[in-house]
Amino acid sequence: MKMKKIVVCFLTLLLFFSQGHVFVSSNITQAANNNGRDYYISSVNGDNQHDASTPETAWETLDKLKEITLQPGDRILLESGSVFNGFIHFKDVHGTVDNPIVLSSYGEGDRPIINGNGEGVWYQDYGKQLDNPGHKYKGYVSSTLLFYDSDFIEVSNIEITNQSDDWEYMLSKEEQLNDRMDRTGVAGIAQNDGTMEHIYLDNLFIHDVAGNLENKHMNNGGIQFNVLQPENEETTGIARYQDIKITNNHVKDVHRAGIVVGYTYQFDKFTNAEISDQNAQKYGHTDILIQGNYVQDIGNDGIVAMYAYQPLIKNNVADTTGADLDDGYSGYWQSFSAGIWPWKTKDAVFEYNEVFDTVGEGNGDGQAWDIDYSDGTIYQYNYSHNNGGGALLVCLYQSINGTFRYNISQNDLKSFITFQSNPMAKIYNNIFYIDGDRATRIHHPSAGKRTGEGYLANNIFYNVSTNNPNDEWNPNNNKQFTNNLYFGYETTPSNDEYAITDDPQFLNPGSAPETTAGVIHPIDAFAGYKVSENSPVVNQGTYISNNTTVDYFNNPIGLIPDIGIHEVDGSEENVEKILSDAYTILEDKIVDVPDNTTLAEFIGNIKKSTSTSLQVKNGDTSLNNEDVIQDGDVLTATFFNGSEKHYTIHLKKNYTEYATDGVVASAGSQQSGEGPALALDGDTSTIWHTAWSGTSQDNIWVSLDLQEVKPIAMLRYVPRQSGGINGIFTKYAVFVKENETDEWNKVSTYTDSWEVNNKTKYAYFDTVQARYIKLQAIESATQQEPTLFGSAAEIRVGYEDSSEGVE
Repeated sequence: MKMKKIVVCFLTLLLFFSQGHVFVSSNITQAANNNGRDYYISSVNGDNQHDASTPETAWETLDKLKEITLQPGDRILLESGSVFNGFIHFKDVHGTVDNPIVLSSYGEGDRPIINGNGEGVWYQDYGKQLDNPGHKYKGYVSSTLLFYDSDFIEVSNIEITNQSDDWEYMLSKEEQLNDRMDRTGVAGIAQNDGTMEHIYLDNLFIHDVAGNLENKHMNNGGIQFNVLQPENEETTGIARYQDIKITNNHVKDVHRAGIVVGYTYQFDKFTNAEISDQNAQKYGHTDILIQGNYVQDIGNDGIVAMYAYQPLIKNNVADTTGADLDDGYSGYWQSFSAGIWPWKTKDAVFEYNEVFDTVGEGNGDGQAWDIDYSDGTIYQYNYSHNNGGGALLVCLYQSINGTFRYNISQNDLKSFITFQSNPMAKIYNNIFYIDGDRATRIHHPSAGKRTGEGYLANNIFYNVSTNNPNDEWNPNNNKQFTNNLYFGYETTPSNDEYAITDDPQFLNPGSAPETTAGVIHPIDAFAGYKVSENSPVVNQGTYISNNTTVDYFNNPIGLIPDIGIHEVDGSEENVEKILSDAYTILEDKIVDVPDNTTLAEFIGNIKKSTSTSLQVKNGDTSLNNEDVIQDGDVLTATFFNGSEKHYTIHLKKNYTEYATDGVVASAGSQQSGEGPALALDGDTSTIWHTAWSGTSQDNIWVSLDLQEVKPIAMLRYVPRQSGGINGIFTKYAVFVKENETDEWNKVSTYTDSWEVNNKTKYAYFDTVQARYIKLQAIESATQQEPTLFGSAAEIRVGYEDSSEGVE
């Protein structure tokens, strides 16, 4: 519940007040606890001499709202079938949790219409230049509905337009259209009142918004919420949004974007690829839901979630986004758009959405989905078809920890996936289907848009097109393929040891819907992509850690998944192995178990077949559920066939790093000015880098001379933090020796591979005595295949201290 000090005028709008132009301000000095009153307005049956308290005594025009002061619980109700020419702008208007302010309709018939007609002009100013200086950051905007520092408001069942009334632009040449004023159907601004909460938009029809074709971060499009720099942030707090719900709306024929939530003046708090939970929640938007919307014939992007923590975008349909990009407007530098995507979000989830007919001509992107400068993005259970740029874009260096799983791409164009200089993205259990005479490639045809890293597992690539280009599978040699099915192709990836080329036995491939009624199709519409019980994909997938729990059709996923989107029967499988998402399970040991873990907690984090039994002993004594796991305890797994495997349990250790004083670094190769000493300088903005001209894999190593023999049990590797991914170690080995003239001895590390991102990485091993330690790259990332590189921002080594374990 909020208490707000209210400013009761909005000077930039006073110039525009006339009949039909409405500016609503509220004067709430304390939280009200009442049910409010209703204001009825009808352009058909109203009379401004009435008191608006009942449908029979409705006002006629919106401008009567200027005479009222809204209180929590008040409702503005427009009669169905009414048509109003004007705008409603809320500034410093606040409902409460229990009594939100409502703008909606009453009566039977079509939604009431508010035609903005290019008026409702206000001034937007972020207060500073944006991250890209090419983006406009201040100027006049026209909005039919505006919520400026206003919250606890619910809007529903209204039709909204905002066409241009500017004859100069209406009659101008096409190439001048990107100079139009920015216009929105519904605009939200947070600035001088801290966190704006609880704004719900439901069942609105927003169309014919004749805005600017170019300005990305102004309030420009169908629905857009943005955050401006406060005049006095120390007093009013960080401006942002919390609890925004945009549901069941139809947005059609708008220039620029369909739905955006939303850009922020705090963009400079999101400059790293890794976005911390704390940072995202403090400076970004929280509890964002965009669900059940239909965006149609959108000039640029369809739906975008920006600067948000765990936003949920589900059950939306995007039909023909990027619609203005094929018109060839000269001087239009923002000729990139995608269907539904994030920007600078943390752990965004996109599920059960459909995107189709995204315009490819004149569009630098044109994909349905785009993992873009975000951390932890998940796309799952989505459907795309006939998109000009293909199914998925993974865009550039700061798109980290992205996952694309259990999705269907049917007859998308250009290419399945665009790996554009991105760190590792996980692409698994999807279907990529092509028929007809489409020449859809596996990877983007442009060399610069196929260089990113990918892990592709359990997918079905199915191509029966008469124009199959049989594209190369692994450009830049930095994609990992395993356990995929390839049907209709002449080759398979050379590094997919478990490739299958048989017919997957779909029930009716290519039969997913190609048209829409503006809502998500029932799940049965995709039954053609189920497989028969005898399909070669059954139980042929590889285990994926931290996977979802159900397939596309809501069937439980087994311990060993099927390939594709359909799990035929995941209820019971006899598998002679155990797995875990919480611990690292090696051949004969389980490591990284936190201290004070009970047996019940430990067993709960082990995944196994129902037929597998587990027992943990401390010596000869079996542990009970409430007993705490000790370092050195042994887990025995007994499998369905009576065979057993034994695993020694190792608790998570405390490690202490050695100081770098006196430590000398050497390297097999180095670029002038980027020697190995920079890996010891404590500055992650400097790096050791091998020769820019490239080197051999054998020369990609760094060694440290500790000056004396010491116990060593850990190595910490900090990858480069900017400038791309060249040289990041992806597979590694650690060697040690006591004397300079000794041979290097390889130690047994708990793992031998790292993901391609800028997160700090560790190599753990049993304690050894050594003076010299070498980190060797077995494989390393490169954006300039076949040229090989190595790089590191920092390298440290440490020893296991006396503590038994850590949480």
